[in-house]
Amino acid sequence: MRKATLFLFLLSCNPAFSDSIQKWTDASGQIHYGDTPPSTASIQQRIEIHSNFDESAYEEAMKRNSALYEEVRQIEKREKDQARTAEKRLDDYLKSLDRKNRESERSKAKKHRSRERERNRVSIKLRRSKPSRARTEKKKSLKIY
Repeated sequence: MRKATLFLFLLSCNPAFSDSIQKWTDASGQIHYGDTPPSTASIQQRIEIHSNFDESAYEEAMKRNSALYEEVRQIEKREKDQARTAEKRLDDYLKSLDRKNRESERSKAKKHRSRERERNRVSIKLRRSKPSRARTEKKKSLKIY
C-alpha cells in the first residue's frame, strides 16, 4: 500500500505543470516563494523555469509507471499468499504437536493405571500368601498339644 501511495505522489509531482515561480520580500524582510505574490510585496522578482515538456515522454513514463504499479501489486499479492500459506502450515504444525502431546499424556496415564493394577495384584497375592499372625499362633498352639 505504501508503494502505491508513493507512486501516486511521485506522479503528481511532475515539474512540467508549473511555468514560473515568484520571489518576493514582505514588510519584515522575509523572502517568500510562490506562484503569485501579494500585491503589497515590496520587491518582486519573477524567476522563469524553462521546462522541456515532452508529451510522448510523459505518456511513456505513465506506461512505465503503470507497469511498475502492476508489478508491485503482483508482488504484494504473492507475499500475502506466502504469508497465508506459512500461517496455515504453522497452525497445522501446532495442532499436530497438541495432538501428539495429548496422545503422550494418554499413554502415560494408561501405563500408570497398568502399574497400579499390577501393584494391587501383587499386594493381594502377598497378603494371601502370608499367613496371618493369628493363624500361625493357632497352628503353633495346636502342635504343642
